[in-house]
Amino acid sequence: MATKAVSVQAEAAKGGAAPGNNVNADLLVLVTDPMTGAGVTSLTKADFTVVDHFGVPGQKCGFSNNITGFNNVMTGAYQITIATHAATPPPGGCKWVAGNYLGQVIVNSAAVRGQAAFLLSI
Repeated sequence: MATKAVSVQAEAAKGGAAPGNNVNADLLVLVTDPMTGAGVTSLTKADFTVVDHFGVPGQKCGFSNNITGFNNVMTGAYQITIATHAATPPPGGCKWVAGNYLGQVIVNSAAVRGQAAFLLSI
């Protein structure tokens, strides 16, 4: 079976994340078959990669590949939570800083591929 391109949309919300804390932020990712308009419902957490791009002034930690929660709603919508992390966390741990974080979500499974950008404002 060949890999098929899909339409991916991503919206971010800060949820409980705020400057100075390490609470999860939220992503809603919609994955759609562009030919039929049907939601793609067969994906798992392992099929998603989240990448942060550029740094926010004062940012010591990123959120790349730190998916802390995953829920397949079974409509083509996926609820993903992310948190800050670092290989070597600063004293006091990883905290969000105020600013706009640019991110990318990549969908890659044996059956489908796609990607989208998102903006997370903290």
